[in-house]
Amino acid sequence: MSTQVPEHWTARLQRFDRRWLFLLMGLAIVVPLIFPLGLPIKPGAMTKAAFYAVENLKPGDVVLVSIDLDPAATPELEPYYRSVILQLKRKGVKLLVVTTWYQAPPLVERWIREAIEQPLAPPGTPDYDGLPDRAYKKNVDYVYLGFREGKAAFIANMGADLRKTFDGHAADGTPFDDIPMMQGIKQLKDLPLIVMVSGGAPGAKEYVQYVQTRYNLHMVAACTAVSITDLTPYVQTGQLEGLVGGLAAAAEYEALVGKKGSATAGADVLNIGYLVVILAIIAGNVIFFFGRAHARRRGASS
Repeated sequence: MSTQVPEHWTARLQRFDRRWLFLLMGLAIVVPLIFPLGLPIKPGAMTKAAFYAVENLKPGDVVLVSIDLDPAATPELEPYYRSVILQLKRKGVKLLVVTTWYQAPPLVERWIREAIEQPLAPPGTPDYDGLPDRAYKKNVDYVYLGFREGKAAFIANMGADLRKTFDGHAADGTPFDDIPMMQGIKQLKDLPLIVMVSGGAPGAKEYVQYVQTRYNLHMVAACTAVSITDLTPYVQTGQLEGLVGGLAAAAEYEALVGKKGSATAGADVLNIGYLVVILAIIAGNVIFFFGRAHARRRGASS
């Protein structure tokens, strides 16, 4: 009569229903959004460099904000956009807004209405102790230049002659000569800083390649996480003064500006999600190696 050998615990765990792991990952995403954990955020060097490049601007400076993205990139880039616009507005900096993406104008126009024409941090804003901002007026505090086709060639044209590129008019048809803040601005080199919210190409990389070196421009950029490796070398060479890469860095920027937003909540999700993945990897390896060791012992004893 044969004696049945008890099943080893590793064999039982190898039949673990993976749907429970998917459920655990779902909870790791949902729970921090509902109940924020407030995990500590330590800004990195590239994020701090981008922040201080903006912080060093003076009231009345005119800055180009190039918003080059589609809706797919907004979860990663919109938090940075809102933070940097708040920082620019509370310093009294005037804005030139442009896009090089044909998909972007409806999105950009909504962002202008929500973040530029409306205050992001009026007096009394909860959990914010920085300077308040105010609503900006079109063609007084900001100018929307709109979209022009041409991709990299369009960027090069802006560098050579900003007025000619836009036929001397803002997107709403107002002549530049009738807009006081446009006085003295003919090329990109007339601006103290270019801020790029870049979802891909054309975007920050093309600005560096086509106009930064030629005109020695000061630039900072935000990009999606997948573009960090492409743009980091430009920070190391000094062609980009700072880089905010992905949602985690956007959370760092929110911490520097002093107003938490969706990136801070998203950082909790990323951290908990990464923890679940790491624990799953460790558990899988433990089960595998203990199971293999048990099989070897059985083989040696038989």
